[in-house]
Amino acid sequence: MKKVFYAVLIISVILGAAYGIKTAHQASEANKAAIAATHKAEAEAASKAEAEAKAKAEAEGNASNTGAGKTIVIDPGHASALTWKTEPIAPGSGVMKTMESGGATGAFTGTPEYLINMNVAKKLKPLLEAKGYRVVMTKTENSETLGNIARANIGNDQNAAMVIRIHCDFADGSSVNGASMLVPAKVNAGTAAIADISGQYGKTILDTLVSDVGMKNNGVVTRSDITGFNWTKVPVVLVEMGFLSNQAEDKLLSSDSYQSQLAAALARGIALAVK
Repeated sequence: MKKVFYAVLIISVILGAAYGIKTAHQASEANKAAIAATHKAEAEAASKAEAEAKAKAEAEGNASNTGAGKTIVIDPGHASALTWKTEPIAPGSGVMKTMESGGATGAFTGTPEYLINMNVAKKLKPLLEAKGYRVVMTKTENSETLGNIARANIGNDQNAAMVIRIHCDFADGSSVNGASMLVPAKVNAGTAAIADISGQYGKTILDTLVSDVGMKNNGVVTRSDITGFNWTKVPVVLVEMGFLSNQAEDKLLSSDSYQSQLAAALARGIALAVK
């Protein structure tokens, strides 16, 4: 009887061990399959990222050749010194506007708009030059007050491929946020000739800006009341890079790293627009 018992016990142990080996083997195979699937997914993701990076590099490489022989005028908005002198809003107009009334101030940081505009403009200049553009600044010091007609004439005299005016926005409420692009309306013969192309350039640059930096797109807005537009004879756009009345954007706009992001996105957008 004992022999039968021990025999049964031995058989049970052998069968249990065999089952355990089979189960472990199955688990091992399942783990291998899971690891293989993970590696495959990682490889596919890496391949996709590489392809996207290559496509972007090729696009930017092509864009880097588009600037040859083209002049971009950068006009950083506002100044640290104010002048209450006035000038006509458009050629032949009796409507007068202040030449330099100052810009906005960060509601939360206290950073003046003119400082942000100049910082971004100075970061943008070498980025455009690296893409082959000839770049002219309407001014390089925040204390310079040229007036809007004088700055418009710089673009005209340079026969610029485009003038980009750099600004920040401000609203009554702190919840408003995002970027927009202002372009000229057809108010006279000069602006009638540049309005359509300015709108096309503006849309391309704005779409690139909001995509690259990650912000709300407030669209392209046509304006007839901007002196710097109405005296311009070459394509011109005015970018509003965010709201100094919004706490989050005010803090970002005051950041050197964010200003660099804005400049890089604007440079890429300009290269895509002005070919």
